[in-house]
Amino acid sequence: MSIEALPRACPICACSRKRVLFEQRFGELSEGSLLTRYDLVVCEDCGFAFADGIPDQAVFDQHYANMSKYEYAHRGGAESECDTARFTEIAAWIAGEIPSRECRILDVGCGTAGQLAKLRDHGYRHLTGLDPSPRCAELAKQHHRIEVLTGGLFKHDLPRNAFDLIILVGVLEHVSEVARALVGIRDCLSADGLIFAEVPDATAFADWPDAPYQELSIEHINFFSPASLENLLRRAGFSLVKMNRPPRQFTATTVMPSAAGLFRRSTRPTPISPDQSSEPRLLEYIRQSASEEERVADRIDDLMASGEPLIVWGVGTHTLHLMASTNLSKVNIVAFVDVNAKYEGKTLFGRPIVSPRGVTAYPEPILVCSRAFQDDIVRMIRGELNLSNRLITLYEI
Repeated sequence: MSIEALPRACPICACSRKRVLFEQRFGELSEGSLLTRYDLVVCEDCGFAFADGIPDQAVFDQHYANMSKYEYAHRGGAESECDTARFTEIAAWIAGEIPSRECRILDVGCGTAGQLAKLRDHGYRHLTGLDPSPRCAELAKQHHRIEVLTGGLFKHDLPRNAFDLIILVGVLEHVSEVARALVGIRDCLSADGLIFAEVPDATAFADWPDAPYQELSIEHINFFSPASLENLLRRAGFSLVKMNRPPRQFTATTVMPSAAGLFRRSTRPTPISPDQSSEPRLLEYIRQSASEEERVADRIDDLMASGEPLIVWGVGTHTLHLMASTNLSKVNIVAFVDVNAKYEGKTLFGRPIVSPRGVTAYPEPILVCSRAFQDDIVRMIRGELNLSNRLITLYEI
């Protein structure tokens, strides 16, 4: 089914003038594809970087309700070690800034409530989660005994002035109408309530190795710097309390550079300052990605020329990008594999997507098509699944 791609004004300042830095493209699943392309642009007024030519907000809301990968189905709903470590770091930082354990906390986009569980360890008692996936709500209750409401920034029944702190970690980069979302959630805060917002820091993408163009994700549509994150919150009626730039361990082999800010609800409008760092730093990241992708494309060309039948493990951003930008779609692929059960039974370029357990029916070599999870996938194949298929990897980590 075709999804209409719409132009966007700047999500922060509403300016319609923008410069295109890069066109990102993705292969299309038989169903469940959120989008197949967008332009990475920068606002000519305030300097914010964002994806242009994307579906409207309702399409994103439906996607996160139906296709959530944060249910951790392959681990029975349990968070990874890196997730747990990240939650522990954030909880300790919040505990140092907000001494009152009577603080009423809402975690928006909380997944299975691992972050709230770590805050409970610090003595906070009034904890609520909000997530678009009903299954995440069930798992939060099962694993952490924490109430998670089903809903999102645009669909919720949260009362006014009900919370003293709202947590938005890994949320704002996913939201099309991000300014409207913040204005709406602002009414749920007490008069001097706080927002803790953490997003990937686009000005540091080039500083941390990853697969080419990986940070231009199929789900990430806003690319913040610390300056643009502050500008967004200022426009929504908040003033900055403190800003940090913590690197967060995303997997055992990859780090996500982050901008993390604590903001207080304010009655005074604050002017924004142009973001002058995003464009040059993103252009550096694009140049770096192009160089690395040239090497990967050469490796894929060799696989195509051999004609050898292969299984490709992974159907996330990396694979979907390579299917559209290299000759990966012309490789003799017999099946795809992914741990996200939501993809099982679908197809990509006419090839079936199977679960990890389903790989036992395929004797062909496995191409591990992920950098972030390459080591984890290899361990699963050799250890948990005890498969003897020959392995092909794209990265030396």
